[in-house]
Amino acid sequence: MPTGVQWLYALVRICYGKSARLRSAFRVRGKETMKLMIALVALAAATSCSPAKEEAPAAPSATAELRAAEARLIAHLQGNDPMAWVGDYTKDAVFQEGDGAPVTGRAELTEVARTLGPLHDTAIKPIRTEIQGNLAYVQIRARYAAGNDQPTWYRGVMIWRKEADGQWRMLHEMLVRDRPARE
Repeated sequence: MPTGVQWLYALVRICYGKSARLRSAFRVRGKETMKLMIALVALAAATSCSPAKEEAPAAPSATAELRAAEARLIAHLQGNDPMAWVGDYTKDAVFQEGDGAPVTGRAELTEVARTLGPLHDTAIKPIRTEIQGNLAYVQIRARYAAGNDQPTWYRGVMIWRKEADGQWRMLHEMLVRDRPARE
């Protein structure tokens, strides 16, 4: 039985004219048969190759570092220094809430921090975390409140980058309003 790679090689020979006998056999059956054969050969190639290796789970230390960065961000958002959280974002960070215009870079984040003031009742609840090298993707549910407002729930994505100084900082954050989860 030919391997997937052999099937793929045969397909290339058919398509590029290296085997007139095979090419003429497929022509008799028409274009639909050729499309089916291409799909079958692609499937054979994919299934006969060695199975994909599963990604190793992130090292417990990387996950712990990321959770610590989230806790640091919450502390800075709720702390006395309303500008502190800006340092938890990369220099080229992008923040977007809902369909509002994205806020890009620390200079724009600083302007947001000046108008926002300290937050309260802030929480970040990771739903799914994927860490690959110096990048981490975190699907979240989060809440925060500014001033005398009631907390608003959000769902979103945070993409973190581990910087040269060893600190995880937010590279991209996107939030949309959500209704509170039943706890």
